Amino acid sequence: MNSSPILRIIGIVMMVFGIGMLFPLLLAISNTDYNSRNAFAASFCISVFLGVLLFLSTRGRSLNFGRRETAVAVILLCIVTTIIGALPLYLSDGNWRLFDACFESLSGLTTTGLSMTNDPSLMTDSILLWRAMLQWMGGYGSLLLVIWALPSFGFGGTFLPRRDAVEVIAADRQLSFQQLWRSLFLVYLILTIVCVLTLKVCGMPLLEALCYSMTTISTGGFMLDSAGPFGGSGNSTKIVLSIFMILGAINFTLHIRFLSRDWRVYDRDREVRLLFCFILIAMTLVLLFSGAAPNSMSVIDGMLFFISVMTTTGFPINDISTPEKNFFIFIAIFLAIIGGTSGSTSGGIRTMRLTLLFHHARKELFQLIHPHAVVPVKFGRFSVTTSFVEIVWVFFFCYLCSLIVLTTIFSVFSIEFTSALLLAVTTLSNSGPALINLSSPDLHQWLQLDWIKLTAMIGMLLGRLEFLVLLVLFNLSFWKP
Repeated sequence: MNSSPILRIIGIVMMVFGIGMLFPLLLAISNTDYNSRNAFAASFCISVFLGVLLFLSTRGRSLNFGRRETAVAVILLCIVTTIIGALPLYLSDGNWRLFDACFESLSGLTTTGLSMTNDPSLMTDSILLWRAMLQWMGGYGSLLLVIWALPSFGFGGTFLPRRDAVEVIAADRQLSFQQLWRSLFLVYLILTIVCVLTLKVCGMPLLEALCYSMTTISTGGFMLDSAGPFGGSGNSTKIVLSIFMILGAINFTLHIRFLSRDWRVYDRDREVRLLFCFILIAMTLVLLFSGAAPNSMSVIDGMLFFISVMTTTGFPINDISTPEKNFFIFIAIFLAIIGGTSGSTSGGIRTMRLTLLFHHARKELFQLIHPHAVVPVKFGRFSVTTSFVEIVWVFFFCYLCSLIVLTTIFSVFSIEFTSALLLAVTTLSNSGPALINLSSPDLHQWLQLDWIKLTAMIGMLLGRLEFLVLLVLFNLSFWKP
């Protein structure tokens, strides 16, 4: 295995993180926040120094990425970025343990959105900005994972049957990757800027608008206070956040094509139609149940809640103590497990995989009656290979097994079953604090236990790396020459 490309990419990412720390550093200086200033200055020096050192150490060496190098690089990047992201938190406040800071950092980078504190407003502005930036960088990293890491293992990424992805990647992988990551970053940045400006027009302060834009586009869910962006916000702000949550949960290659003046690209996409179908069904259920009993949640709150859960952003709403709470919990778990579309920043199984599983199951049932029939599995107009469908079933099986194991482990620590299930779904689907808000308020206290934190961190990684990358590492045949 060639270590040079692994060290090179780790060095580049460390330098990027170091440069990113300049923004909260400048904010800390302007706010005369000396603790945060010193923490970000020290973290900047450490990150940039080590990044430059790793980058220079690989000069003149072969930088070809094979499958083994890619798998190891992905895992090491998760570890390194978690530690680098945790440094400002750990150094800025003596109340942060390193393990707690790593949990907060990993929760941000995987766009899960679970936090060690019930009241983020106690943090300084620069730390709040850095947490939002971690989610923003993590969201973009999840897009790169789809176009770079997964195809290296023959998985084809989560959007292989799509013409928009295949046309870009097929011609020249190295060239197309460079073009694609630049296009993705440009679209990612444009959506974030538009979201900031729109929220500012709706009356949200600039820092708040910036932080919530980054956590919304990345479908992350970190909040700036205990109430979240929906608490005390006007309907215009809530609608804007809902729109950008949905945009973050839609395949970003479709955004690229839309900005290239393909105006009907969303209408033609099967996954987008399915995503809106689920959202409309959830909203219909809210309309049917809202007002049917006293103290029911409002239609707008119900709409926001289900959009937030389906896109795995996970912004909570204030009051969910409704008579239909158990029903809403069931719907919320179902939507969080499904998640958004492939090629997006959202988590979950993804609507494309769910569609393929349904079509393959229908094909098998049909062949029980007509054993000699040749029935292809299709996604829209495209036929899907048997090997790709098998990988989807492996993913689905791993997801269910992990959900059972995590729920069992959380239950062992005396967490009530419903709360344990919600926490397991939250970590595996990277779906934010909205589901946690449905369960016992003691859940944040249980997160203080190191074993629960460690289990939750493993769940976050499994969900964001989509199981398959980790499975490859434990496959002995993968390491044979």
